[in-house]
Amino acid sequence: MHTGKKAEELWSHRSVFILALLGSSAGLGNIWKFPYLTGEQGGGTFLLVYLFCVLLVGVPIMMAEVLLGRRTRSNPVQAFQHLSEEAGASPRWVWIGWLAILTGVLIFSFYAVVAAWIFYYVFSLSTGLLADIGVDQAGEYFGAMLKDPGSLLMSHSLFMLLILGILAAGVRRGLDRAIRYLMPLLFLLLLILLVYAYNSGHFMRAYYYLFAFHPGRVDASMFIAALGHAFFTLSLGMGAVMTYGAYLSRKESIGQTVACVGMLDTVLALLVGMVVFPIIFAAQMEPSSGPGLLFITLPVAFGQMDAGQVLCVIFFLLVGVAAVTSAISLMEPATVLLEQRYGLKRPAAALGSVGLAWLLSLAVLFSFSHFSGITLLEMNLFELLNFVTTYLLLPLVGLVITLFTGWVLCRRITQDELSQSLVLYYLWRFCLRYLAPLAIGLIFVTNLYNVSF
Repeated sequence: MHTGKKAEELWSHRSVFILALLGSSAGLGNIWKFPYLTGEQGGGTFLLVYLFCVLLVGVPIMMAEVLLGRRTRSNPVQAFQHLSEEAGASPRWVWIGWLAILTGVLIFSFYAVVAAWIFYYVFSLSTGLLADIGVDQAGEYFGAMLKDPGSLLMSHSLFMLLILGILAAGVRRGLDRAIRYLMPLLFLLLLILLVYAYNSGHFMRAYYYLFAFHPGRVDASMFIAALGHAFFTLSLGMGAVMTYGAYLSRKESIGQTVACVGMLDTVLALLVGMVVFPIIFAAQMEPSSGPGLLFITLPVAFGQMDAGQVLCVIFFLLVGVAAVTSAISLMEPATVLLEQRYGLKRPAAALGSVGLAWLLSLAVLFSFSHFSGITLLEMNLFELLNFVTTYLLLPLVGLVITLFTGWVLCRRITQDELSQSLVLYYLWRFCLRYLAPLAIGLIFVTNLYNVSF
């Protein structure tokens, strides 16, 4: 077993690191949840509360993860191992590194299934299979797809091979290069759709839906919703941010870089909202959230517009790009663990991590058909993994990271790595020690209560 190996490659530029974190966080949650959540919770009022939560909770935790990664130049397991030794703490902290990597692999296993749906829809839309259909027909088509996993195996396998190829190429030739091409492509596709949405005739209605102020709607549920999304949207608690931080140059400011990611992630989510809602309103349909928005509502809404089929293909390609950038961040921690801790060559490490995730993902793919009778707590495997990771593992790992960084690591280590003014450093330390654990605990208890009742 090799336990001393560290990351040798770094991001080519600070901007690539920002785009990498943005690509990791700009996943399906930003596309099918955040715009709807903003409109439902009070528009601009919710947005201000959400930004407040991002700055005081999300950004401090993300800074902590980047700090842990850059300090050790290692995967989450070795990062906790080395830092617990440096801080003179218990070696049992290393288990949170294992848990973070496991969480990322579990999320990837059902995320890859959703990606297969997306690329299957790209093919279906490109060949006109979804032209001029209504909501009922769209729902039936989506349901039939879920029950026929054989038709999804091609798109599922191609997605897996794409992720494997990017990871196997390494940091500079794989991740760095993919991010430099995929993220500008995402923004280009978004710009095309934004221009189209602006000309739909319902752009201002969408603008008021997202940004109009409703101070009277400020209540505890709004703060909890804002806290929850601020935590989950930034890819915290799964080892991805920590691993990406291991490739960041020590010349770069962690605080400035992470704050930039938090702001850009919010802007990107709102731009997606300004694409989606004008088209939905133009089709005289009601906004929704979740898979129904993406796979049922939007194909129908696009189908009622001029050149709608072409633009719907562009939109699903955009979502597909977001799925790829998120997926590589989910599997990078497991890949680099096999490379650093067990001495595997990068291609073999990528094959091992993606191969194991592929086997689990196949079971998830069949959970809507052949394995639909296998349930736990009245949930199939897809729903169970989503529940366990979202409601249990992510908050747990995020909470332990805040406690370890804020209370176990000495001030010398954290202050040396952050290189901030004393005022900003103590503000970060206060948020990480007190606000972040309280917020995560509130998210955890609220989510369990909502599920139970």
